[in-house]
Amino acid sequence: MAKRFWAQIIELDEEVEAASIPGVTDHESAADALVTDFVGAMGGEITSGAVRVWIEGGAAKVYDWSAEFDMPEGADLDSDEDIEVEGEIVLTERMG
Repeated sequence: MAKRFWAQIIELDEEVEAASIPGVTDHESAADALVTDFVGAMGGEITSGAVRVWIEGGAAKVYDWSAEFDMPEGADLDSDEDIEVEGEIVLTERMG
């Protein structure tokens, strides 16, 4: 039977509910999937934080994360039009 990974954004003012992350095979890919969805849902307003990931009935890991964005050249930031932004999630596992 496949392992079920859970992840939760932590250390925010408001508690974020934990979510089951389908289709991942390790803690880091579960963290990346949840953080990517979270940053997208927040419209890029929150660009760093922490995420806790665990296997159902097993060990947990905590990662600090940051979102790094590359704005397209010539982007008009004063425009109301949507801008396609490239981004990367950087995860750093907390030790200890």
